[in-house]
Amino acid sequence: MKLILFALTVLLINALGIFGRNSQSSSTQNSQSLEPLLNVSQEITKISKSVQTFNTSIRELIEKFMVGKGMQLTERQQRLLLGFEVLNRAEQRLEILQKFQIELTQKEGEVKTRTAQVEEELIPSGIDRNVALIGSTNSNEMRENRRRTLETERRNLQNLSAQINRNLQQTNDELRQAENFVQRLRRKILPQIELEISDL
Repeated sequence: MKLILFALTVLLINALGIFGRNSQSSSTQNSQSLEPLLNVSQEITKISKSVQTFNTSIRELIEKFMVGKGMQLTERQQRLLLGFEVLNRAEQRLEILQKFQIELTQKEGEVKTRTAQVEEELIPSGIDRNVALIGSTNSNEMRENRRRTLETERRNLQNLSAQINRNLQQTNDELRQAENFVQRLRRKILPQIELEISDL
């Protein structure tokens, strides 16, 4: 029994370290909101590695105590381990949503930049500049072709932008729900683990 409680203590220390790093990464992201999105992506990658390490530790602990050397966890300890597994999966889903949000935000920026370029190229002087670079005896037809091509691209970009905005809104909603769920799990599970090992 002492071995089980010791293992749970080690697991709790590892979990608190991972969750502390997650919280620190979130605050770092807020303070660096003006920094390039690449920095945020790197921070999330670090969180991902921590979550994967945590997941591996849980599986090893379950295998060790449920099938190894005849040792078994109590029903309460099994529920706590199950709670950790649920929390781990919730953390993974949260991480996926965070990455998707970043990718959508980056794509949104790229589409806006290209749309602004197309708008600039659509003005008469922009079309004239393009036709002058190519050079042709039938410049009127070339101007019309260029204008139609740019208008088609602008429509496609507007449709893409609308789709990205819908996906981003949905992802933001799901991300808020996932963050709330993870916070609730942490508040519920971690105190129970502390209680379980309080007599060590």
